[in-house]
Amino acid sequence: MKLDESRWVLGGGLTAEWAWVHRRRRDEAIRSLAAAEKQLRSEAPASARELGLGAALAFLRKAPLSDRTIDHPAFDYWLFLRSTHFTGQAPEEDWILQFGLLGGFAAASALVLNRPLSCGATLDPDGRLYLYGTPWYLDFPGYGRAPVTLTVKGEVLSVSGEGVSAKFSLREARPGGCVGRLDEVRPGLVVDDRSWLQVHGVTMHGLTRLEDAERAAFAASIRRALSDMAERDPALHAEMTDLLTVLVPLKNSMDHGSVSSSYVNIRGMIALSHSDDPLLQAETLIHEFCHMKMNQLLVADPVIEPGQSGQVYYSPWRKDARRLRGLLLGAHAFLNVARYLARSLQREERGEAEEIEVMVNVARRVIQVEDALRGVTEHAALTEFGRRFVGRMWRELGVVRHATLWYPPALLAEQRAECAAHRAAHALNDTSLHRDDALVDKIHRPAFLAPKQEAV
Repeated sequence: MKLDESRWVLGGGLTAEWAWVHRRRRDEAIRSLAAAEKQLRSEAPASARELGLGAALAFLRKAPLSDRTIDHPAFDYWLFLRSTHFTGQAPEEDWILQFGLLGGFAAASALVLNRPLSCGATLDPDGRLYLYGTPWYLDFPGYGRAPVTLTVKGEVLSVSGEGVSAKFSLREARPGGCVGRLDEVRPGLVVDDRSWLQVHGVTMHGLTRLEDAERAAFAASIRRALSDMAERDPALHAEMTDLLTVLVPLKNSMDHGSVSSSYVNIRGMIALSHSDDPLLQAETLIHEFCHMKMNQLLVADPVIEPGQSGQVYYSPWRKDARRLRGLLLGAHAFLNVARYLARSLQREERGEAEEIEVMVNVARRVIQVEDALRGVTEHAALTEFGRRFVGRMWRELGVVRHATLWYPPALLAEQRAECAAHRAAHALNDTSLHRDDALVDKIHRPAFLAPKQEAV
């Protein structure tokens, strides 16, 4: 399929292209599952094979396209762990845990599809069985890593093992006893601060466990941000609510406005700190979602030709150098953030102080995105789609720049000066090269002299 760059630079909604790119990710996951099934048969210890863990894997590999279980971010992370940890000699208990965790995915899929299932599984290290893709989990304290048997029949899940026994039905599910439920921002989007497989891959800024009231406030602020987004940018909102399924709360120990992270190997999950400001939460969500969207897109088209991952350049956002891919993803995220904030400013009345704060944010992002795009345009070897994609980014940047023309001139001048100071400190002269001890502008230049004029 020939991709339309305009719907990937900005929110394009749930189009046929969106579905096609999503299927590319799903096809990649199915291929990885087939490889995992072969690996379990040929390389796993006998103890892992004897537990019947392969039945869950086979069930997931044959699931219909309508089943979104293997699109879950925890499954993305499961695939990442398998590809990195099981390349050499792994301990027996790791094999049992890794492949046993698939039982939670298979059980959730079987319940949603109302299909029979019988497989071996392993409770996570906290003694829980998460039904990924639903808000439900079963909790068995003190039975971390315990092997269990899962059976789904007639819409009922049975869990049995030494010291472990439970029955669960989605139709009749209620919190209580061993049954727990994650808070939901909206159907299909949960707040997760406890799932071992989900939070294990969150390594930036620090996790936090929220009390009930704190978790409710966290979800309420996100809910308001998404509601505002549905009105301001419906196409972007549709994409985000289709791809995003998990929010992980983070500490904000440095008292920044917000801290957040997302990961190329956990697509569909955003980690962020709480804020009562829904516009700030929307800005954070858009920034991290754009990274996820690009990571999804890059499965279909790399945008930047392979072989350039080692090249680093000046970053308008940081003191250290960044790779071309990082510059591109940063420019894409901040372009979407600037556009959203500018449109919000045009649509709604705000207090003077808040209005100025948003203007500062937009003006700064416009300058920074231009700097990053210049580096990508000058130095990256782009694919055919990549050339169209970057060209469209320049066009959309111009549209946002025009929206700043009515901002106070002194505000715009202040942001230009701050960005210029950052460039002077970290870029080599007026290039997109990063200045460091090994690459410093030491060229001696004679002073400029005007030519002498002959007397007339």
